[in-house]
Amino acid sequence: MSREFQSREFPASPHVARAFAAGLLTWAVPGAGYFLVGKGIRGLIMCAVVAMMFLLGLLLGGHLFGPHNVSDAGLLAYVYGFCDLGTGLAYFICLWTKTGVVDQAQRATAEYGNIFLIIAGLTNYLAALDSFDIALGRKL
Repeated sequence: MSREFQSREFPASPHVARAFAAGLLTWAVPGAGYFLVGKGIRGLIMCAVVAMMFLLGLLLGGHLFGPHNVSDAGLLAYVYGFCDLGTGLAYFICLWTKTGVVDQAQRATAEYGNIFLIIAGLTNYLAALDSFDIALGRKL
């Protein structure tokens, strides 16, 4: 292995710790990790996008999936639950307060709500990876 390859693949540990902190913070509170890496405007935009999709999903009658409803939805509940988990602390707050846990399949907009919740989580996962890469210096 060349020295150049090693320096690009394995950055110094303070940068790695900062990058993991930025990624984890962005996952927990959408957009928050961007403030850690000096991209506050991007953080506000991501926070607004993820929060609006999450709230719209709940308002449309979306259902938060996870291990709590595997018997009803089958194994896909784990896949959808992983996507919903991407919204971070909002997911756990909703589970704790029993918001969005009751299936509202009778509503005409329930499937749209499910998709909005899933996309909100996946978008936040991408934002966490983005803030991680910015903290490592891989992108601006």
